[in-house]
Amino acid sequence: METSVKQIRKRGIKDGISNAFTSLFSSFGVLVLLAIFIFVCTNGFHVLSWSFLTSDYNPSIATCAYPVARDEKVTYKDPLINGVYFSSGWGVGFEDATNAAKEECVIVTYLDNKSPLKNLVDQSTQDFYALTLGSSFDSGILFTTSGDLVLSFKKDGAMKMAESFDQGVKISSLTVSTSGGGIRGSLLSTIYMIFFTLLFALPLGILSALYLEEYSKDSKMNKIIRTLIDVSGGIPSIIYGLIGALVFIPVVNFFSGSKGGSLLSGALTLAIMLLPTIIASTSEAIKAMPHSYTSASLALGASKTQTVFKIVLPYSLPGILTGVLLSIGRIIGESAALIYSCGTAIKDQIILTGSSSTLAIHIWSLLGQETPDFEAASAVAIIILLADLILSIAVKLMGIRIERKMKGRKQNG
Repeated sequence: METSVKQIRKRGIKDGISNAFTSLFSSFGVLVLLAIFIFVCTNGFHVLSWSFLTSDYNPSIATCAYPVARDEKVTYKDPLINGVYFSSGWGVGFEDATNAAKEECVIVTYLDNKSPLKNLVDQSTQDFYALTLGSSFDSGILFTTSGDLVLSFKKDGAMKMAESFDQGVKISSLTVSTSGGGIRGSLLSTIYMIFFTLLFALPLGILSALYLEEYSKDSKMNKIIRTLIDVSGGIPSIIYGLIGALVFIPVVNFFSGSKGGSLLSGALTLAIMLLPTIIASTSEAIKAMPHSYTSASLALGASKTQTVFKIVLPYSLPGILTGVLLSIGRIIGESAALIYSCGTAIKDQIILTGSSSTLAIHIWSLLGQETPDFEAASAVAIIILLADLILSIAVKLMGIRIERKMKGRKQNG
């Protein structure tokens, strides 16, 4: 009796120690994740803005040297935006700001739809220049009604800029620039990468899983193939990048005539890398389906192919969607494979057969500069973390829905 009591006490002590270590290490992991989240939010949250998401990364300068005049009888309504100085004669609002180089500047934050500044013409291209919000006027030559010259520079400040424009009635020269620093190009590249990767990976992955589960025999070769698929899921992504550089880049360049990595070669590389995930999720979804469903379909006279595509595939759709969501999360956060297969150049003009950078590579490029931009990198990291959080919640909700659906079918069956 005493021996059993001692054993119970010892077991209780061991369980207590095990639980303590488990709680300690679990808490440590949570604290690390929390510290990372706090760090990126502290450094990058103030950088996040609509302009940051929609503006180009590379700065641009355009000289509009064709006369633009305003109608002196027309007065534009002031939108009364806090911190914005408005020129009622030209329908444009200015605001003091700081550009990507941490220099003070004046930017355009409001432009009336009927403003004469909508009619600017670029001197170099002879085309209409689309003035965008966030642009700044570096210099300009304006004339008053009496022909006096009015000069405006960005160093004058937003208030002085608005007053100068109200005095002038005719612009003969205007230099417009954008400071850059935005992630529009990388954001679009990420969206394109997700679309084309899934376009290549989904059909191959789903059809492979259907073949393994429904058509192939339970043979030694089948087991070898399944083992190889599982093993390929653990291959480091940088090795897939090497495969992309050696195989997909030459193939894409041969057909497109381009040079170097591209979005298309990067998408093909990620498609191969994600195949194990899609095959595994589809296979598990097919295995979860009751065998009686396929038996009933075959008994009613349906062919094997009809049963697979009208019974098995629709039933497995929730599991397939779960694999798709997991794949999207990995595409957004992938960098190593894309550095070699897609390239690291941050581009504003996105071409499918040209090099570009996704959000993850954008962070890598920002931190690889001579002076790392930790604030912008943290802002991009926040976007990636939020996207992964949303996808994780979606996967969790999808799992709960599948589980409830399975329980309902079991109860009804």
